[in-house]
Amino acid sequence: MRTFRHAKLMASTLRTLLAERGASIGHAESLEIVARQFGLRNWNILAARIAAAERQETPAALPKGWSIAGTTPGNYAIGLDAAQSSRTEKIVAISCLFSSDDPDAASIQNGFGTLMQAVDARPFIGKRLRFSALLKTRDVPLHATIWMRVDDKAPDTILFDNLMSRPADGALTGTSDWTARQIVFQIPENADSLHYGLLLTGMGTVWAKTVRLEVVDDRTPPTATRQHYEHQRRMRRVIEGGPQNLDFSDIA
Repeated sequence: MRTFRHAKLMASTLRTLLAERGASIGHAESLEIVARQFGLRNWNILAARIAAAERQETPAALPKGWSIAGTTPGNYAIGLDAAQSSRTEKIVAISCLFSSDDPDAASIQNGFGTLMQAVDARPFIGKRLRFSALLKTRDVPLHATIWMRVDDKAPDTILFDNLMSRPADGALTGTSDWTARQIVFQIPENADSLHYGLLLTGMGTVWAKTVRLEVVDDRTPPTATRQHYEHQRRMRRVIEGGPQNLDFSDIA
């Protein structure tokens, strides 16, 4: 079965077979022919698909205590960015595996991937809790953001914020340098589970560092929230023992 990883070998084989029959084509021409065999318009699109396949074969390391979720997590490389991290500072990334000139770009833009934790909310009841991070983006046409959610035992969502409805200090788009973002909740008495993480909708890349989950005093106002939010996907297992590895230093 053909795969995108075999495309370069196919182009080389094509040139060899034609040469044995007295015909000759150039390297670029052979690549264009192979691209059309895959049903793609040109070699540039096929090259992007090959790069995506190679990245899927070597997934990013996943920080301990964190999990991957979303509507289309397979469209993304999610985890530690070893190239940008240092010994003293770890940086995670969510990066779409496809580019805007991909034939499936429209459908890819409808999905999202997230790196998240889900923990017991009961230790935080009655407290004001802030989730914050520094974010950096590249070529994000839709949304790159942090998010936080509180569910009751049902489970129904009783608090939710992903910055997307804010008139200021909201979700990031385009290309940006390190930018601080935060969400603040007053945790209600009926809270049962707490969920939070990093989110990318559509294409591009978002990086995160300096992630914090901390109790703040009443001088820090709660952010805009959505009461009784009807969340479409019930995310993931609750990690016993509360938040962990927020600096991404421990790799699973």
